[in-house]
Amino acid sequence: MSDRPKSKIYGLPLGTNVAEAFASGFHDFCEGLSPVQIAKSEVFVNTARMQRSLREAFDRGPDSLVPRIKLLTDISSDPLFSGAETAPNALQLKLEISRLISSLLDAAPDIAPKSSLFPLTDSLVSLLDEMAEEGVSFEDLKSLDITDQSGHWSRALDFLKIVEPILDQGQIAGALQQQAVERQIEHWADNPPDHPVIVLGSTGSRKTTRILMKAVAALPHGAVLLPGFDWAMPADVWPELGKDGSSIQEDHPQFRFWNFLQEMDLSVVDVEQWSSCPAQHSPLNDLISLSLRPAPVTDAWLEEGPKLGELTVATETLSLIEAPSPRVEAEAIAIRMRYALQEQKTVALISPDRNLTRQVAAALDRWDLVPDDSAGVPLTLTPPGRLLCQVMDLFLPPMTAEKLVTLLKHPIVHTGNMDRGQHLLRTRELELLLRRSGKVSVDVETLGDFAERRRNSDPEIVVWLGWLKKAVFDNTVSPNAPLEDYLRHHIAIAEYLSAGPDSSEMGELWLEAEGRSVEQAITSLTEAAQSSGAVSLRDYTNLVRGYLANETVRNHDEGRPDLLILGTLESRVQSADLVILGGLNDGVWPPAPNPDPWLNRQMRKDVGLLSPDRRIGLSAHDYQQALSSKEVVISRSVRTADSDTVPSRWVNRLANLLSGLPNNHGPKALDEMKERGNVWVQAAESQLSVTEQPNPTHRPSPQPPINHRPKQLSVTKIKTLIRDPYAIYAEALLRLRPLNQLSVRQEYQLRGVLFHKILQHFTEAGLTADAEDELLKIAEKVLLKGCPWPHVRLQWESRLKSIIPAFLTQEAKRQDQRTKGYTEVRGKLSSDLPDFTLVGIADRIDLTNDGLAAIYDYKTGSLPSKPQQRHFDKQLLLEAAMQERGAFERITATAVKEAKFLGIGSKVAAVDAPLDEVSADQVWADLLKLITNWNDQDRGYSARIAMFKKSDIGNYDHLSRFGEWSVSDDAKPEPVK
Repeated sequence: MSDRPKSKIYGLPLGTNVAEAFASGFHDFCEGLSPVQIAKSEVFVNTARMQRSLREAFDRGPDSLVPRIKLLTDISSDPLFSGAETAPNALQLKLEISRLISSLLDAAPDIAPKSSLFPLTDSLVSLLDEMAEEGVSFEDLKSLDITDQSGHWSRALDFLKIVEPILDQGQIAGALQQQAVERQIEHWADNPPDHPVIVLGSTGSRKTTRILMKAVAALPHGAVLLPGFDWAMPADVWPELGKDGSSIQEDHPQFRFWNFLQEMDLSVVDVEQWSSCPAQHSPLNDLISLSLRPAPVTDAWLEEGPKLGELTVATETLSLIEAPSPRVEAEAIAIRMRYALQEQKTVALISPDRNLTRQVAAALDRWDLVPDDSAGVPLTLTPPGRLLCQVMDLFLPPMTAEKLVTLLKHPIVHTGNMDRGQHLLRTRELELLLRRSGKVSVDVETLGDFAERRRNSDPEIVVWLGWLKKAVFDNTVSPNAPLEDYLRHHIAIAEYLSAGPDSSEMGELWLEAEGRSVEQAITSLTEAAQSSGAVSLRDYTNLVRGYLANETVRNHDEGRPDLLILGTLESRVQSADLVILGGLNDGVWPPAPNPDPWLNRQMRKDVGLLSPDRRIGLSAHDYQQALSSKEVVISRSVRTADSDTVPSRWVNRLANLLSGLPNNHGPKALDEMKERGNVWVQAAESQLSVTEQPNPTHRPSPQPPINHRPKQLSVTKIKTLIRDPYAIYAEALLRLRPLNQLSVRQEYQLRGVLFHKILQHFTEAGLTADAEDELLKIAEKVLLKGCPWPHVRLQWESRLKSIIPAFLTQEAKRQDQRTKGYTEVRGKLSSDLPDFTLVGIADRIDLTNDGLAAIYDYKTGSLPSKPQQRHFDKQLLLEAAMQERGAFERITATAVKEAKFLGIGSKVAAVDAPLDEVSADQVWADLLKLITNWNDQDRGYSARIAMFKKSDIGNYDHLSRFGEWSVSDDAKPEPVK
């Protein structure tokens, strides 16, 4: 102990295993102390993972006395130093602040939208915690010089004033930690400990932590260990990190160490190396250190770069993956990790990009490799969390078919002591009913129809539907209620759905690690709920969803100990034979600064809060520490889904430094790094492209027997017969009919159906003096019943309003010319030779004053031109032929005066059928000739023979395997028995 330096500040070299290095040097540090003193030793660390790693390092031996390993935050929970104050529940405090902000927004709605309640709460809690830790009072904020600021600051002060009492009372967690640290320091001053006290692993980025570190360093047996200390950076460069007390280089990885040493009135030469562990791969550390030099001294590249020696040797353990996309990057990383396991190596992926790490984990799952993921899984992505979110969706209208079926298919629903297989069968039958009917919304009447269909074959269907009705339709909630009432009702419905009807068991909602974690999170929220008061239903769903998304679950026993996925903070204490740094793009690593709705950069500096560059500096330190490992892969994607990416500034610096040192073979070293990385990119692209390659099929043209060919088609299917006969074969002969989507993604289809109904009801009612109001009332009623999405209804109502004046002007002329009108008229016209029946439903047929007929068809999409109608889209022409032959119900045969497509899309338009070019008799004769030609055994139902556009998608393209053949290929006839 007598040989220890006066400073008592130690550094752990870059690339060392922090836990192993500390454990190996601890007893050297304690030399000369009694066993009692060693046993009483205290080691303060900043993360629970560091705490576990240290304990494991000591457990691995040799046998010795082990110090007491504590978290820095344990000081505030120690009764000796916590004082009379007790830290409020963090969630309870957040709910209390959200209630205060909500009241302010209600009183002054122009300050901010109510939808920003919880984001504002989160950012305000973070600001208060930071102010407490950095010793910034509310008076400091009010004293800021804002002469050059806009009115934004006055609005920000309005928010801050409502939480001023909370800050002044010192009930923020940061304030309680600061008070506890001060009491701890006072206790040490009065009772100097006779045993070692060590702070390990902290960079001193927080003021409270720095105060503790300085106090520990002043103790008789105190020491501070700085992780990842850069011994390669010359002593005369360190002052450039902050000349004259400024913080111009806060984004440098070593800035926090220099700042701490300055406050200790020490120099970098006063920092001693802990134990005898050497730095990993010193030539590489020299290269990385030089690449990260602070901006004012990057001219040192020219002077010191040539002294680095052979760079291909320094970088021989480095690989650089530059993947064309995030998907390929994840696959390449997964393959590299699998290969490392085959080499009996431990491997760790370090990345702040959770999307990337999840993709890597999914890729590893193909080989049954489960990594030990330090971040865990957000509760919203666990089965119990997803169920709670889906139950919340039930509270918010509309009740869509998609929402209901997705809920019933959830793996936790109906898992009590009832038969889940029967439940899934009923769910399937209900889904088929909803798809076939085209319903996008569900009500009790729909369930009643389903019960009638299944009652004879499934007598227990009534019990099942009663359970479903009670869970889904009988759970109305108040639009505003206390938070605890919402929670109680929410959990009751979730448990009821999980159990199933008449189940004596709870179901699987709270089972396994995920269920227990979700239950614990909900319990914590319930305990804090009294601080919230009444909230709106929408605010409740946002609160719970956001809360569960921020909570995670991690199964320590599930992942492999040699296959790690780490966040940047956890990586400081974890080492592996191979380290992969993933997502090294600017904006990801380092992350983009979080937007601050309260203080800009200059205001934060003036008041003494942390700079936005602090996070960048911490990320840089994690990067430098990880890059000094035994073997490293740097990985990034060149593009995201929609744009090119920018390499991380540190990767750019490294590449630029290497490129500028040709005499040291820097460009060659960079090329070799890329070549080593490209091996895994090529493997990933090969892996993604490896599929079972079937022999490409030919363009199908099945030839079914004549007696099996369709003897009846609708007027709209004639177009399909001409353009894509294979679709007729699949639908009419194979009886394969496409199911409707549960949620109408292509909303124009539903819009067309509903606009037809609106105009049908309006036409049947007749034109009145207040026609516009009547049309809008009909539209509102039809859209409310048929379109479950309020925002979509508003859009469609707005579109309809814009065309009503023009539509009514034309409609007045049409109704002036008619004596009687018919809507949705069914018709059937048969022929003996060939044996064929044409059927159809006309949108509208008017009988005119001169005894003729006018046929109209409404369309919300594009209207077919006259040439298209003449050769392909023969719907109106065929309806005219049917009308002249008396094929329509309730209407006598009359000549057709006109037939028109009426456009009711973004504007009102009309296109006449070419009755002046081809008569109705000729249309009928052409149809019979067409059907006669199809009654030729040698003629096959070829696929896509006359599509309007190559990009048009048919319902049966997957069945014909379109894509394995092209439209230029000849069809191959195939007799079908």
